[in-house]
Amino acid sequence: MPPNQITVSFAPAPLLTFPNQTDSNSPLVWIGDQLALFNSVDGHPARSIGSRLQTERPDEDGDPGSAYDDEVGSGRWLEAVIRDDDTGRLFGWYHEEVVSDCPQGERLWPQIGATLSDDDGITWEDLGLILTPRDGTVTCDTEHPVTNGGIGDFSVILDNNTAPEDHYVYFIFSSYGGDLDEQGISFARMRWIDRDEPLDRLTGESKAIKWDGTEWDAPGIGGRSEAIFHDADQVSWTSDRNNGYWGPSVHWNADLHAFIVLMSRSSGGNYEPDGIYMTYTDSLESPQTWAQPKPIIAKDQGWYPEVVGDQAIHGTDKLAGSVARYFDMGRSTFFITFRHSDDATPSTPGTLPTRRVGSPTR
Repeated sequence: MPPNQITVSFAPAPLLTFPNQTDSNSPLVWIGDQLALFNSVDGHPARSIGSRLQTERPDEDGDPGSAYDDEVGSGRWLEAVIRDDDTGRLFGWYHEEVVSDCPQGERLWPQIGATLSDDDGITWEDLGLILTPRDGTVTCDTEHPVTNGGIGDFSVILDNNTAPEDHYVYFIFSSYGGDLDEQGISFARMRWIDRDEPLDRLTGESKAIKWDGTEWDAPGIGGRSEAIFHDADQVSWTSDRNNGYWGPSVHWNADLHAFIVLMSRSSGGNYEPDGIYMTYTDSLESPQTWAQPKPIIAKDQGWYPEVVGDQAIHGTDKLAGSVARYFDMGRSTFFITFRHSDDATPSTPGTLPTRRVGSPTR
């Protein structure tokens, strides 16, 4: 795994908060000259819109302003949205949670589905599940107080290729089940041309393919994915001492010409925080090229770290420059700066003002 040669620093910034409850990665997209933000409230999408991040406002009368056009009996956290600039259609992907009735009490496990909107995110049509855990890896044999397997807590991004046959949307997701090699941050991808029909009409097979540790060859539904970033401190998610990376958010950094991920790490129990980490690559095609994760924030911070790029470049959660807004749990009081290590002194984990927050909803 390559060394991490990007440094990170923080500077105080005026308080900004997302206007709706935040309990997952919160995607943003530009629709003309308006910036639309999607949060998830108790497993349902909420939409706000404004001319810039500082003017984001939810719909009037407390209406969430966004909804699925059906009911599936479980929560669907909308964690990623990409706009098709040719048609105006929004494509989204959600984290759905399924309840297991275990002897020790209810446990939940996630899976990933696709959705689309033709009205700027007011209504979402469910296209079905496209990424599910390997068969047999969801189990009640766990000491984790909430989670018993599954894949979710993810973000997505397009690569920079232009040829349709080589243009992919990449899924960077958290894997909570299976053997230790499967647990942590994993990858899948799907050709962008398949975005309207992510499931085969005849077989129902997903057109999203997982990384199996060697190549892009594992089925999206029920296949085995290989996680990366293993180290001696990793402890299985089935343990109450669980220790591993989860909750990645990814953006293309236009100044550093790199895909950068921020992610949390657990230190046991119900996702007790063990700091925020950063990694990056210049090639999504080869997961082995991701740099060694580097701690950038010390323990006792929140969850769902993400950056939001500057308005001058139409920045979102998927596009930023060397300086951007840093958010966790929908709240920002810092600018974050990324530099190549030959441009600055090496970074050490910072300690932002401590904000003990509640556990992520499950």
